[in-house]
Amino acid sequence: MSSSIDEFKAFAKKYPKLRYEVRDRKRTWQSIYEEWSILGDDGSWDNYKEESKESAKTESTESSEFLKTALNYVKKVNPDDITKMIGTVSKVAGIISAFNGGSKNQSQIAGPQRRRVDPLFRRFDDYDD
Repeated sequence: MSSSIDEFKAFAKKYPKLRYEVRDRKRTWQSIYEEWSILGDDGSWDNYKEESKESAKTESTESSEFLKTALNYVKKVNPDDITKMIGTVSKVAGIISAFNGGSKNQSQIAGPQRRRVDPLFRRFDDYDD
């Protein structure tokens, strides 16, 4: 019995994508083992083989090209332009808030709300009137 388990372990090492099937809960090890015991190594296991090194290289090449392109774009960005843009946006936001009655909202945001307290239960810091 242990020899068939060892054979199955060797089989699972040949087809590493089976682990992802189990991790994604698409299949169980039990169902894979049962299928392997019926079909053997000659079954339709080609889908679960490791990708060839050439396809992995092309993916890494594509990602490195994307990274190079993104870095070149970042190099072209001028920090002074970003600072000017942020200043302009903040001025526009201030003008818009002034038209919408922003002075009322800003006064409410600026200080904490005073709580109404019965004189009997006042604290020392409540007497700064």
